[in-house]
Amino acid sequence: SEAAPLSPLPAAGHLFQCRGALLHRAGRLEAARAAYRSAVRHGCGAPAFVGWALLEEEAGEHGEAAGLFSRGADLEPEHAPLHNAHAAFAERRGDTDGARSIFRAACRPGACGQARSFVGPDLSRCSALLHGWGQFEQRAGYERRAAVLFERAARLGRGCADDCARAWHALGSVRLRQRRWDDALEAFERGLAGSPRSSPLLLGAGLARASLQQHEPARELFRRAVAEEPRHGRAWRAWGVMEARLGEVEQARRGYSDGVRSC
Repeated sequence: SEAAPLSPLPAAGHLFQCRGALLHRAGRLEAARAAYRSAVRHGCGAPAFVGWALLEEEAGEHGEAAGLFSRGADLEPEHAPLHNAHAAFAERRGDTDGARSIFRAACRPGACGQARSFVGPDLSRCSALLHGWGQFEQRAGYERRAAVLFERAARLGRGCADDCARAWHALGSVRLRQRRWDDALEAFERGLAGSPRSSPLLLGAGLARASLQQHEPARELFRRAVAEEPRHGRAWRAWGVMEARLGEVEQARRGYSDGVRSC
């Protein structure tokens, strides 16, 4: 027998979830709550629970929000964005230990498909969760912990170029702040190997090259960064700052002018 044709429309649960998000943005919290409730009833799992939990947080119902995050995690324990959102919720409430516990629980061996220990066939799917954990540790002031997590995320991100690029960029940025120029350059170049047109990675590599006094390669990287993303103000600024420091005043002025027009 012939297979049934695929429906061009998303499942009802996802439609209700989108409706809930739109109503939430419009400030119609009660209608949004009803839409999220319908989304869950129609099988939309973690995304609906996240949206609903964030609505309850906005309404001041923190206990209800925490319960919704837990229900979503029980239903879809492999959903890394839910764990990231849950930890961010705890962090916003000032519960840094609780946020860290959420990440640790999600990354326990066998806890979920996205972080089923740090070995095995699903390693690449763990990158988004580790990157979120690294960002949390960075905000908490633990840059060494953050760097370890970013590096794990980058190395585990084989299956997703975007996740991998974000993690390498985060690691490179930490190394720049630590003034570890060679390590920063290595991180940015590893990211560029998978995402050669990423303007943030090109900018990072340019900053590392400039700090190593490798001005011609830095200039080319800045040029590529603004070519890929003409409205990337930080890239225009970094290029102009380097040229000014080198005494290339006219080049710096021209770069700033081009950047202002592009942005």
